[in-house]
Amino acid sequence: MRNHMQPLLLLLLLAGLFISCKDKKAIESGIEFVKVNGGQFQMGDTFGDGDSDEQPVTETRVGDFYLGKTEVTVAQFRRFVDATGYVTEAEKEGSGWAWTGEKIDRIPGADWRNSGFEQGDFHPVINVSWNDAMAFCDWAGCRLPSEKEWEYACRSRGQKIKYSWGNDFPRGAKGGNIADESGAAGYPLRSWFKGYSDGFVFTAPVGRFEANGLGLVDMTGNVLEWCSDLYEEYLGYLPPNREFSSLPMERSRVLRGGSWADDPAYSRCSERAGQDPSFAYPFIGFRVASSGKP
Repeated sequence: MRNHMQPLLLLLLLAGLFISCKDKKAIESGIEFVKVNGGQFQMGDTFGDGDSDEQPVTETRVGDFYLGKTEVTVAQFRRFVDATGYVTEAEKEGSGWAWTGEKIDRIPGADWRNSGFEQGDFHPVINVSWNDAMAFCDWAGCRLPSEKEWEYACRSRGQKIKYSWGNDFPRGAKGGNIADESGAAGYPLRSWFKGYSDGFVFTAPVGRFEANGLGLVDMTGNVLEWCSDLYEEYLGYLPPNREFSSLPMERSRVLRGGSWADDPAYSRCSERAGQDPSFAYPFIGFRVASSGKP
């Protein structure tokens, strides 16, 4: 009996050690999670004013999960880098995209530490690729949200709403950090949304705007957020002027949520974008998720 029990006890001890290490990393990361109870919802462009890649609308089931209350911040990403010595893809390349004072351009030395504008500890980390975000998740014991989880949470458990707070825009200066009159003052070469001013030209510290119905902040605007999924056509998608196809558009990963450089049309709950998993840019960041309680 004793000889049979010893291997089992050893396995249990090792499992406990693994769980403790994982929990410790989650604590060290400083991430606050919000529980999202699962359910069914209509996923896609339920208002009929979006892009073709948001169609067709489908009845989608989501299980319970946990989602980061905020986008991962500069300070949280720095903890990961300091603990692991991780080097981002932009750093390995020796160049990246940054604000030059007139436009966003590719320059030597641009990375998550240097994007050409001020980034404090509580700003969302930017200039991180999907691969960089996955490395952070591996360290922190979490994962990226799936695309359906992200939209379900943005809609406050699948409500039929256009933005994370509802259907109307703008909503004073409380909606979110998007391309607006504040941005036009510092970045005049772009087209900006008129009649709304959020007070920020570039990124805003996380949590400066009101949370949605689940207590999640910055689901609309601030930075585009990586999801785990490949950027593919929805099942049943009918491309214009082509026969039916369900083949992948490209081998890219999904981005959701809009950013400080996007107008309201690109900040809707159902809006989709895709980029190469190695791509990093000054308006791309991420938030994390967990299937079980972190």
